[in-house]
Amino acid sequence: MAGTSRILPVDGRLDRRVKSRLAICDACLDLVEDGVLQPSADEIAERADVSRRSIFNHFRDLAELSDAVVEVGMQRCAPLLKKISEDEPIGQRLERFCEVRSAFLEATVPFTRSLTVRILVGNEGEQAWRVTQDALRLHGEEIKRLFRRELTSGSKDEQLETVEALAAATSPLTWEVLRHSQGLSMARARSVMKRTLTALLRDAGVEL
Repeated sequence: MAGTSRILPVDGRLDRRVKSRLAICDACLDLVEDGVLQPSADEIAERADVSRRSIFNHFRDLAELSDAVVEVGMQRCAPLLKKISEDEPIGQRLERFCEVRSAFLEATVPFTRSLTVRILVGNEGEQAWRVTQDALRLHGEEIKRLFRRELTSGSKDEQLETVEALAAATSPLTWEVLRHSQGLSMARARSVMKRTLTALLRDAGVEL
């Protein structure tokens, strides 16, 4: 993933260049949200109101642009990933986790679809796969943090399997199945998510 320093200004002299880069990234994200999962350079240039050449003045290639777009996309969605206290009772933590996670997944559906398309058929499949793996790793770490007090029984492998199961049940692709393949409402999908997590935690010996 591109470092933040590639996106944010280092000093005042870079403001114009940074604004242009941000405009290009925002245009790409807007196109994805509109359903254009693999925007072309021409489409991005038109949406950002810049020349096609300008895109490649700011980015070496579309792969570098894709990394920068991921950075800006994560900045857009970061406010949705609200911190949940480990000190809350397990029931409240579970409820809050499902609320926060479902809101985040719903907001990032177009972004997830774009990454999936890039992995399967895009020219930047390797970068898209890396981004996806990084996001899933961070999600798994958050689950470990949130439920580490409860996930203490069983072997280390069993504890890890529970974390992996919880992560899979709250992954972007699972949300896609619930919301769009099965056609569930957001509230119903969140309820299914909570029911699944409850069953997995109880199977791991957690009292709820």
